[in-house]
Amino acid sequence: MKRERILNVEGAVNFRELGGYPTIDNKSLKWQKLLRSGELARLSKKALRNLDEYGLKYDIDLRSPAEVEWVKDRIPQDTIYRSYPVYPIRDGEQSDLPKQVAWTYQAQTNYYDPYLLMVLGDHPRVAFRQMFIDMLDNSGENQSLLFHCAAGKDRTGIGALIILSVLGVPYDIIKQDYLLTNVVYNSYDQDQLRHQLNHQHVSDVINEMNSDFQVQSHNLDQANQAVLDEFGTWQNYFIKALEFSEDDLADLKKLYLE
Repeated sequence: MKRERILNVEGAVNFRELGGYPTIDNKSLKWQKLLRSGELARLSKKALRNLDEYGLKYDIDLRSPAEVEWVKDRIPQDTIYRSYPVYPIRDGEQSDLPKQVAWTYQAQTNYYDPYLLMVLGDHPRVAFRQMFIDMLDNSGENQSLLFHCAAGKDRTGIGALIILSVLGVPYDIIKQDYLLTNVVYNSYDQDQLRHQLNHQHVSDVINEMNSDFQVQSHNLDQANQAVLDEFGTWQNYFIKALEFSEDDLADLKKLYLE
């Protein structure tokens, strides 16, 4: 597969590369390391071969166990599947999350806004901590980790917000990546959209296609600001809220930045 922002994966929903995004310290995300998408139940045999060749090592599924059972992922045989539901699960439901986590940082309130819940709630932080553990294990060259939910919008959007922020990607670029989902779902011609993104800046395409996207990004703005208000920086969030070390942060950047 080519180095493209929107990857041509038959049967996929909103399947995108995060490689190439710049960081505030003049680095950029490596290509073929981080992918995001919607559900993967309809991938063709050709798509499975392409993803295998692309080095898809981890499939991080952020959906609920009920969603997983209803629409199961199709992935290459050697890809490691993880069920890390972001929203709290019901009694009796099974996932790959640890049964209990004794957080040092405890959420101060019950969050009713789903975006605030996803970044600050106790259960979602378990899911995203496990995702980062697999990211740190994804150490081989040209080995990629994919995270996704159903549409690749909300839960996946917050996953991208957390990952890209911790790695130092500026927020305006993270927001553009988030809003690109709206462009994807409003585009009838994916080949033409891929061509546009190869020849124009992402923000130019977004601005051309819909002037109302800024309003739709309010939830992401709110989540980003809540973390900054609580922790000061996303790197502090990684260490204090997700309970990783400074060495883990350095290793993460070494693996995913160039």
